[in-house]
Amino acid sequence: MKIQCTSCDYVGDAVSLQKGSRSKEIALWCCLFLPGLLYTLWRQSSDGHYMGCPQCRSARFRTLTRREWKDLERQGLLKA
Repeated sequence: MKIQCTSCDYVGDAVSLQKGSRSKEIALWCCLFLPGLLYTLWRQSSDGHYMGCPQCRSARFRTLTRREWKDLERQGLLKA
């Protein structure tokens, strides 16, 4: 999916990002088994993922139509 990020003005492909943080996950595994397991399972589930900008990790973006993408290519506004 081609996007234009409203936060950092990135133009390109959206990526699948994980919610939460790796450091929290490690801390929960070190302290307690059950919360660490539940947190890991949540992060790996579909609820723990979202499509977002690869630069700023924001979920606020506008999808570009094929026509808009081709116009940006012709104008040379896309990074190679």
